[in-house]
Order: sequence, then C-alpha cells, then structure tokens
Amino acid sequence: MRDEDPQAVVEALIDAFNRRDGVAVAALLHDDIMCIGIPLPPAQGKAAALDLLAPFLAAEAIDWQLHAIAVNGRTVHTERTDRFRFAGADWTQVRAAGIFEVAEDSRIRAWRDYFDMAELLAAMPASGSQDI
Repeated sequence: MRDEDPQAVVEALIDAFNRRDGVAVAALLHDDIMCIGIPLPPAQGKAAALDLLAPFLAAEAIDWQLHAIAVNGRTVHTERTDRFRFAGADWTQVRAAGIFEVAEDSRIRAWRDYFDMAELLAAMPASGSQDI
C-alpha cells in the first residue's frame, strides 16, 4: 500500500463501515492492530479486531456520522455518532470519540474508541450485546 494521508485512511474506514464492506474494513487494518473500544478489553491483531467489529458489521444498515476530525502527524481524532439499524429494529446510535494511529503503509495500527457502555448496550440487539 502506498503512504496515504492519514485522514483519508480514516475516512475510507468510515465509508467502508457505512457500506457494510467487511473486506474493505479488513484491508484498512494493520495485521498487528490494537483495537480498543474503551471500556472493553483490547483486541490485538487483525483477526481479533474483526471479531470485535463483527456484531456492528452485522447491522442491516450503518450510518456513521462524522462531526469533527483532527490530524496530528499520523494520529487522527474523530468525533462521531455511529448509527445502526439491526434486523427488525429501528435505528440506534452510539456517540464515540475515536483515535486512530495510521502506519506508513496506510493501514490502521491502533484504534481507540471512547463511548458510554450503557449507551452501547442499549443500542445493540439483545443477541448481539452478549458478544460485546
């Protein structure tokens, strides 16, 4: 992969989520990624990160709304509202602040999302929340 602008990499990740394109999401993650949805335990490595993200990608529709983005070197900070519509349910949402560290190969090496756990559990379907 060529060295792309870190902001463009994070925007591509958000776009891939909104398309529910798990292949594109996986391609943007570094093999050694550390993915943490604070306050959840960290997921080390691409396979573990994709397992952590699977319940979200299972939604029928995804609409991550980016409110603010800031870049400092290869670190990208976002403020988002992550909206999901799961089978048989209305839209739900979780507010999140995300910090992404983009490696020189234009893949995300670290991803830390900060959110309210009660808000996340309320947004997820009952069967999916057990996996979080």
